[in-house]
Amino acid sequence: MRETHSHNFSYYLVSMAITFFGFYGFMYLVSVQLIEATGSPKLLGQVLALTMAPALILNLVAGVLIERTNPKIVMLVTDLLTGLLFVAAALVMTNPTWQVVTLATVSVVNKAIGVFYKLGNKTIVPRLFAPQQITRVNGFQTQIRQVAIISASMLIASLLIWVPARSLILIMGGAFLCSAWLDQRFQLRPLAVQQSVKRPKLSPAWRLFRQRPDLIKLTSLAIIGCLVDAVVAVFVPWLVLTTWHSKLALSLYLGCEAGGIIMAPLLKRWLPRLTAVQLSYGALISLLMLVPLPPLFGVGLWLLGSLRGCFNLKFYTYFQTQVPANFVSRLLALTLVFTDGTAALGAYLAPQLVQWWGIWGLLVLSGGLILMTAAIQLEFRRQRVTERVVD
Repeated sequence: MRETHSHNFSYYLVSMAITFFGFYGFMYLVSVQLIEATGSPKLLGQVLALTMAPALILNLVAGVLIERTNPKIVMLVTDLLTGLLFVAAALVMTNPTWQVVTLATVSVVNKAIGVFYKLGNKTIVPRLFAPQQITRVNGFQTQIRQVAIISASMLIASLLIWVPARSLILIMGGAFLCSAWLDQRFQLRPLAVQQSVKRPKLSPAWRLFRQRPDLIKLTSLAIIGCLVDAVVAVFVPWLVLTTWHSKLALSLYLGCEAGGIIMAPLLKRWLPRLTAVQLSYGALISLLMLVPLPPLFGVGLWLLGSLRGCFNLKFYTYFQTQVPANFVSRLLALTLVFTDGTAALGAYLAPQLVQWWGIWGLLVLSGGLILMTAAIQLEFRRQRVTERVVD
């Protein structure tokens, strides 16, 4: 069993590192290319919103598909398709007039494929590792993801000076094909295979979700967090590139946020009593620091990254350990429908915030979401009081 864990641990983390590097490297490249081509966050916001739209339906499809095959096959096929997609995109981009259209199209298709990968990646963890190892694996996953973000953004910012965007996309495509080979090497745990015999229908999974106030509250807070992430993903590149006119500055600031997320497992270990509500409040307060003052801006992104990273670590670990194994994929699919839908809204909302309030848009958003978080907290506190009276 220990050999199986070591085998899966190595292949799983290396495969994720390649996938994360390719995905975030490509998104960084798209952000820079679209903002430089238009000088406005509007097109980037529209593209990011479009990339999230398919997830509203495809998350539920992915949940069913994973149960009827297995997450290993889903991860393998999605990495393979992504690799082929990037190779094809690099060939089409030999014509300069097609670059912006190709980047926008590939972003949407890549996200549609990524819906299946993300759910497969989260669902496979209990099938590769024992329950007591899941928190540790999720911690490593969070850190690898952020190291990939830092290295991808900084490396691509440097390489774009000398290397054409299409050549970088071609290299990323080859990396995804290597990741598919690593996925094929996973060894599923026999116990997980036995647990997957009973496949819950969507309606029982939905009823279980409705009967679990803890899952509803956690998902509500995750929705707010995803809205913040989506707005920041558009707002920060626009603010940095139009204020400081530097790709290097953008990669450094994104590195500050990623560095904060790397610290998330340590923050969870040092402050184990931090609740999901407290982490949500902290992340929203950190938005108040995202103004065009270089030191404060970097610190704000670092703080936002660490608090959001810690929340996500708690969120996925809770679902993977506190939900019956045969319901994990369906319940994650349901929650991802909500969070991805909110992310699409956030990507569309970001340019509107820029148009209405300019550089102060994040401050306005922070105030509104703090009030929303307080309302969620009060509602679930009221429900607990009602339950005690009934009991």
